[in-house]
Amino acid sequence: ENGTLVGIFGFKDMMTRAVAKELPLHLTPVDKVMTPNPESVSPDMTVVEALQVMHDNKFLNLPVCEADGTVCGLVGVMDLIYGCGGAEGWRSLFDTTMGMSASDDASE
Repeated sequence: ENGTLVGIFGFKDMMTRAVAKELPLHLTPVDKVMTPNPESVSPDMTVVEALQVMHDNKFLNLPVCEADGTVCGLVGVMDLIYGCGGAEGWRSLFDTTMGMSASDDASE
């Protein structure tokens, strides 16, 4: 609305707020089932910080907004995984975060 974020509508919103309630999708306005005033992150936030926000809040998508509230993008969990280097990068990040090494993993 006027360049500022008022809500977000994603897969989880659709499934829990529309489909699960058996709302008629062809008649239901998005603003009735979206997440209003969602949390957002700044463009200079790191990938790991964005992943932490998503994890802590159980978000699949996260709006990216300038300091003045202007929306400049939307990042999804798969975008962040790709940004970590795909499956191998994600595994390396996960292992490092969890304090594991490749040898620890191989012994299990």
